[in-house]
Amino acid sequence: MNAISCSKVFLVLLVTLLPNQILADQKLIASACDKTLYKQLCTKTLQKDPEGRKATTSEALSKVALKHATSAATQIHDQVISLLKRSSGNKQALKDCKENYEDALYQLGRSTTALASKRYNDVNTWVSAAMSDADSCDEGFNDVRAKNPLGSEGTTFSHLCSIVLAITNQLK
Repeated sequence: MNAISCSKVFLVLLVTLLPNQILADQKLIASACDKTLYKQLCTKTLQKDPEGRKATTSEALSKVALKHATSAATQIHDQVISLLKRSSGNKQALKDCKENYEDALYQLGRSTTALASKRYNDVNTWVSAAMSDADSCDEGFNDVRAKNPLGSEGTTFSHLCSIVLAITNQLK
C-alpha cells in the first residue's frame, strides 16, 4: 500500500471507531448517573472531566467523582480559612467548620486509598463520614442562628459525595 492509501484507511477507521467510543463512554456515564439522586450534576461533572469522558469502567467514574468531591471540600476549607481571617462574627462556628472540612478531607483521602484497593465498603464508610462532617458544619451555623456564609457549596459537596456513593455501590 502506498502512503495515500494508508492515510485513507486510517482516516476511515478513525471516523468509524471514534464516534462509537464516544457513544460508549456517554452510555457508561448515563448508566452510572441514572442510579444517582443527582443525575444532572453527575452527568455534568463526569462529562466535563477529561478522565470522566475517557472512563471505560464504573470504577474509573467513581474515582473521577471522588476527585471532584475532594476538590469541592478543599475549596470550602480554603474559603472557611479566608472567612476566619477577615470575619469577626461567628468565629466559633467557622472554627468548627474548618475542623469539619479538615476531617472530611482526611476521610476522602482514606476513600481514595480504599477505592484504589477495591475496598468499596470502606469507600462508602469514609465518604459517608465526610458528608456527616459537612452536615456538622451546617448545623454549627444553625445552632447559633446564623446564616451559613458558605451558601450552597456544602450542599453541592454533599451531592457530589452522594454521587460517589451511588457509583461505588454499583461496583459491589
